[in-house]
Amino acid sequence: MTAKWDTKLLSRLMLNHFAPDMAKLASNKPPKSNIDVLITFDQWGISSHPNHKALYHASKTFLQQMMRRHSGWEAPIKIYTLTTTTTLRKYMSIVDSMASVMDVIFSRKEEGDVPSPLFFVSTPMDYRKAQVAMTSGHKSQMVWFRWGWITFSRYMIINYLKKEKIV
Repeated sequence: MTAKWDTKLLSRLMLNHFAPDMAKLASNKPPKSNIDVLITFDQWGISSHPNHKALYHASKTFLQQMMRRHSGWEAPIKIYTLTTTTTLRKYMSIVDSMASVMDVIFSRKEEGDVPSPLFFVSTPMDYRKAQVAMTSGHKSQMVWFRWGWITFSRYMIINYLKKEKIV
C-alpha cells in the first residue's frame, strides 16, 4: 500500500506491449494497437490504493503518448474505468443494486457505437468464480478483512465501467 508505481514507466510498458509499432508509424497514418479496449481503475482507485491510481494515470498517459503524433485520428483503444463508490455503498453488496441501476440510468450516454457506462451484474456462479480467484490468486493478501470484502463488497456482484475521454 505504501509502494508507488512509476506511471511513466507503466505507460511505456503499455506502449511497448499494446502498440509496439507506434514509434515507426508515420504521423499521417492511423494509429495502430493490438488491443481495442483497456479496462482499469478510475482516478480514485476504488480503495484509494496508490497502485490502482497509478494504473489509471498510466493508462491515460499511454493513450496520450500513442496519439501525440496522430492528432485528427481516432484513438484505436477505448479506455473504460471501474467506478469508485462511497465506502458505505462499497460494502452494501447486492443491496446497492438499485442505487447502481439509478446511477447508470441517469449517466448513460451513447458515444458512437459504444455506450457508457457498461453495467455488469454477476450471477451466483460468477460470484463464486470471483471468490475463488481472490482466495487462490491472491493468497498472500488473504488477511481477515479480505473475507469481509469478498462477502460484502458490491464489486463482487455489481460493477459499471465508464468510458474515459482522453484529450
